[in-house]
Amino acid sequence: MRTVRAIRRRRSGPFSIDGLIAFAACAACELELALSNHIDGPRWVNVVAAVGVTLPVAWRRRWPLAMAPLMVAVIAWQQILNGDLIENAVTPMITVPLAVYSLGVLLDRRLATSGFVATLGLLFVAVAVGDDHSLDTFVFILLLVGGPYLVGRIVNARIQLARALREKARRLERESAEQQKLAVAEERARIAREMHDVVAHNVSVMVVQASAARRMLDHDPARAREALTSVEQTGREALAEMRRMLDVLRAEDERAALAPQPSIDELESLIALAREAGLNVDFEVEGERRRLSSGVDLSAFRIVQEALSNTIKHADAAHARVRLRYGDDEMEVDIVDDGHGARTGSGNNGRGQGLVGMRERVAMLGGRLEAGYRANGGFEVRATLPLKTEDL
Repeated sequence: MRTVRAIRRRRSGPFSIDGLIAFAACAACELELALSNHIDGPRWVNVVAAVGVTLPVAWRRRWPLAMAPLMVAVIAWQQILNGDLIENAVTPMITVPLAVYSLGVLLDRRLATSGFVATLGLLFVAVAVGDDHSLDTFVFILLLVGGPYLVGRIVNARIQLARALREKARRLERESAEQQKLAVAEERARIAREMHDVVAHNVSVMVVQASAARRMLDHDPARAREALTSVEQTGREALAEMRRMLDVLRAEDERAALAPQPSIDELESLIALAREAGLNVDFEVEGERRRLSSGVDLSAFRIVQEALSNTIKHADAAHARVRLRYGDDEMEVDIVDDGHGARTGSGNNGRGQGLVGMRERVAMLGGRLEAGYRANGGFEVRATLPLKTEDL
């Protein structure tokens, strides 16, 4: 509000553009009064009236509620004193509508309506005390002030609309910035979860391979070297993936960086890595393969990765089976091993934290997770995920 008032002050007053317009209109009106042979009545009344209906234009922006009624009151005053300026001069027909327009465009609806009603009432009083009481005169007066007032209200509505749109745009920009910050925070949290999966799986494979290399070092150096080479390769891959994720976390341009997400299309590579660690893994796919939503795709991959990591670390298993089953509305991910690791008091064989992460992923997607020891031995993880897919 202070800014609007300051703008009005800068644009109003005797030394503003409105002031120049007001002085020019006053000079034109006085010149019209001096040169016209059709303006009768007391000369001093006409001279004062010419000043009263022109100079207030200089303050039409600063005091719009007062200027239009003031100018019309001058008209009524000169009519009472038998002045003849308003009925025969042209200049007031420009300045009065300009003041009424300012009334409509600068004020809110309540104040603008009050000022317009007062202006119109004073004009009708001026006509009533004059000599011409015809219907045409009243209609002309109504059009003279009603038209500019309506135009002012229309412009005011457009200004308010433009202001509301600018404010909405600023609000949407702020909301967009907050959403981007939230997206970055969620991405960082996702990266932290991904790092846990990457580290757990790859370190488990490296430990198993290093242990195998140690046992074969004396009697089968060639296979020991192969195992150590696999350890090296697995370590390099783990470091490369962790480095990519850490680069994302350190990125200055937070909006641009999103870490790459693995897909079930990479399960073959994951299973090959488990085989190199000494776990015999069978991979089966039942049903027609689909293009999955990103959430289901990533979760399926991570469930298989976590289950195989747990098998390698805890189950002392020789064989595992990974099966993907595509249904009409659901996808089933089933991982079974033949391990016989010791069951802990918690009943999860040291797999608790991994299972918690799996359950969170599945619950987020609205699916189901079943995990536990099988009656005939081994451990099974079965996740049922709802399909939101597009056919390939």
